[in-house]
Amino acid sequence: MRQEETPQYRPVKDAHKTLGLWSIRRALTFAFTAAVVSLVAAWFLLSWLLGSPPHAKPKPLETKDLLELLKLVFALVAGVGALVALVTAYRRQRVDEAAGERAERVQAHVEYGQAVELLGHDKAAVRLGGLYSLERLAQDHPYYRQTVTDVVCSYLRMPFQAPPANHGDQDQQSANHTPRDPTAADTAWQELQVRLTAQRLLKRHLTTTDPRNHPSTYWDGLHIDLTGAHLIDFDFTNCHSTNATFSNTRFSGDAGFGGARFGGDAGFGGAQFSGNVRFGGAQFSGNVRFDGAQFSGNVRFDGAQFGGDAGFGGAQFSGNAGFDGAQFSGNAWFSAVRFGRNAGFGGVQFGGDAGFGGVQFGGNARFDGAQFSGYAGFDGAQFSGNAWFSEARFGGNARFDEAQFSGDAGFDGARFGGDAGFSAAQFSGYTRFSGAQFSGDAGFDGAQFVREPEFADATASYPNDAHIWPSPWCAQVVTSDMARLVRGS
Repeated sequence: MRQEETPQYRPVKDAHKTLGLWSIRRALTFAFTAAVVSLVAAWFLLSWLLGSPPHAKPKPLETKDLLELLKLVFALVAGVGALVALVTAYRRQRVDEAAGERAERVQAHVEYGQAVELLGHDKAAVRLGGLYSLERLAQDHPYYRQTVTDVVCSYLRMPFQAPPANHGDQDQQSANHTPRDPTAADTAWQELQVRLTAQRLLKRHLTTTDPRNHPSTYWDGLHIDLTGAHLIDFDFTNCHSTNATFSNTRFSGDAGFGGARFGGDAGFGGAQFSGNVRFGGAQFSGNVRFDGAQFSGNVRFDGAQFGGDAGFGGAQFSGNAGFDGAQFSGNAWFSAVRFGRNAGFGGVQFGGDAGFGGVQFGGNARFDGAQFSGYAGFDGAQFSGNAWFSEARFGGNARFDEAQFSGDAGFDGARFGGDAGFSAAQFSGYTRFSGAQFSGDAGFDGAQFVREPEFADATASYPNDAHIWPSPWCAQVVTSDMARLVRGS
């Protein structure tokens, strides 16, 4: 928890330095000097005007002229007095404003200390009051917003034992003969309410749907650190933050990150998601890491945008995982990821390299219409269900060496802009490359097919002796630079 330093203030005699003002002696000296210089200049100007032309004999001043001159002198003197009064009034106003601001800061610091102290109280109701006090303080004083956010995150990072699912159901507990400690269960349930309130506090002040017109409740530019926290039904939908860390965080229940925007890096390494997870439409401007994360429910990344590198290495998805329409501007690494059920990457755009080496797809894997701008690596990947790459676009080299396809594999209409490697790959079901286009080298050396593959209407660059096609398919020349795959005898 961040420790707030006690405000330090200058002595009263040096307060003008804090305010950026001159001392009163220096200010009055300057004012009097300026006034005297103005009087002298005015006197010489009047003398020159009244005595011109210089060679003419000056005329004696009449009484009315003397009176006018005296009026002018009195006006100048009054102007000097007004200047002094103005300087004094300005300084008094600035000192009063500074004193008020100082008193307000001191009071805010006192309120902050009291609110933080309330969070350590034994009673949940008092802790709730501390949260609301911190929220009000940060709303009124923007310079406290990051500090209050750090305090709330620190509270959520503290150890927490969730109450039993059947808390409050006496009949059910009696039927199951489950021993129950009413005091401990009630305490855990009350603590849960405090934590849910803390989560809603973060949600309320990080939510904005219009980047150009934020609501008054939005706190801009906050860093979120919930490392190792235990979050319940966490809702981060449409929330905007800079760096956000959820490493080793435990998410009980559903977790929503739809439409969230991460201005900096985002870390989910080692996070555990027990329910459904939604990242649809989320935008990651920096790097994002999901290394070692575990997903037990369904996962949706539909339309998510990754501006930096995205690492999912070692993540485990026990339920369905959907990345349909996601955009990865940087590199995307899914090495050694385990998908327990279906994995959808339909229409995904990989702006950099995409690594799926050693990935285990427990269900169907859909990459229909996916676009790989860089290298696409599926070396050693295991597809337990069907694998669909229909109309996929591979801008760079695509490697499926030693990949295992236990179900059907469809590459109909796929375009391989670079080399396509399927060396020692194993195809147990139906395999189709109908209409596929191979612009680089195609290597099927050592590939094993339980059923004869289909390459009808597939084309390849020609002449190219580096092509290795599975039997009984071979290349038939069509033009000087293009060949068509035909089935040999």
